[in-house]
Amino acid sequence: MASVSSSRALAAGALVALLCGLWVPQARANVYASKNEALRDAFPDAERIEEQSYVLTADQAAAIAERAKAPLERQIWTLYSAYRGNTLLGSAVIDVRNVRTLPEALLIVIAPDGSVRSLRVLAFHEPTEYQPSQRWLAQMDGKQLGPELHLKRAIHTIAGATLSSQAVTRSVRTALALYQVLLANDAAAE
Repeated sequence: MASVSSSRALAAGALVALLCGLWVPQARANVYASKNEALRDAFPDAERIEEQSYVLTADQAAAIAERAKAPLERQIWTLYSAYRGNTLLGSAVIDVRNVRTLPEALLIVIAPDGSVRSLRVLAFHEPTEYQPSQRWLAQMDGKQLGPELHLKRAIHTIAGATLSSQAVTRSVRTALALYQVLLANDAAAE
């Protein structure tokens, strides 16, 4: 009698687990491009792409966080600058941060004037229904760092994916602040 009861309980538990698995969105790792592929696509006319890593000083980190109006999640950053001859074509930042509980990786391409040139999802590990569309990402194009570069101002939210839209907006604001603090003076001199 105990074995029949145990078998029924086990079967019921398995059925509940199966049904819960069908109703819960499944997270799947989607990797769309490597760093090198994404940089080549972002700067097809570049003769060279220079990679510069920075360990932020306390003053730099404070300035970036203040400009971005977002906390910095790390102190070590790599920025990429693309050139054709001696002409700067643009810069890029790869930002990896958690959306809900899993990471996304974005390539934020910045024009020499400090505006967003393009934005590309390199990897997204949350369920795909939370991933921002390319159309939504395109609203960032041409934007400068400023008070309007926030959700519900110049940037629309994503219905049902508020955390994704918040994470992307923070990434873009952080990348533009990094550019301003670390590279803008060098770009202006060229």
